[in-house]
Amino acid sequence: MIKNGLHDLKQFLLGSKKRILFSIWLLVIIFICLMWVIGENVNDRTVSISTLFSGLSTFVFWCYRKKIASIIKRWNATPRTKFILIGSFGAVWVEFIFWVFEKIFGAVGVAASPNFILDLIATMPWYILMIVLLWRIETRYKYTFTELLLLGGVYELGADGFIGSFLGGTLSLGTIPPILFLIPLFVVVYSFMILPCSSLLEEEIDGIRQEKVTKRRINKYIYGLLPLIGLIPYFILGILTLI
Repeated sequence: MIKNGLHDLKQFLLGSKKRILFSIWLLVIIFICLMWVIGENVNDRTVSISTLFSGLSTFVFWCYRKKIASIIKRWNATPRTKFILIGSFGAVWVEFIFWVFEKIFGAVGVAASPNFILDLIATMPWYILMIVLLWRIETRYKYTFTELLLLGGVYELGADGFIGSFLGGTLSLGTIPPILFLIPLFVVVYSFMILPCSSLLEEEIDGIRQEKVTKRRINKYIYGLLPLIGLIPYFILGILTLI
């Protein structure tokens, strides 16, 4: 299983020239994360180790996805319900990883709240709406897993990169380039929210998409940005705090 997982990871990273370029970018980010691990800034250390654990969680899932899929098939629920619950669980797990390492290293402000319950109250509305809208885009257009992972990075870019910085009062023209540079890191963080639900329900999603008779007039990549709508309430909240 691990061997097959490593093979698939190699294909994901080196399967084309574009993927190789992205992999080089990712390696630079991983190097920066390793520097953060041995650095003195506890917030950077928390983010880097939490990101690596999020990526490891996705890799372990991928290695055992076939066994997990056989269990999911016996689950008596609609595909949409399964998709939303699996995606939401992934979000809870990632939030838990960041919260735990924040506590371990004594960091401040990495998680949404020092209290894990309040953290979930603050973040889960966004995550759940993101997963609901992700179901919508996947049942309308066919996306490869690579495309979905990249879209996840865009969602994280919007959430923690822009909205999180905006709410924290650190967003400026000068901070935008460094935020954009971290897109591979964002891909890794959201991978455990995006990949499990999309891969485990792939067959059902394909069937529903084929049954739909809808005119697809919107570019699928533009339509793939639909989940970002879930960030609007947080943006409005940020505006209200400035008034």
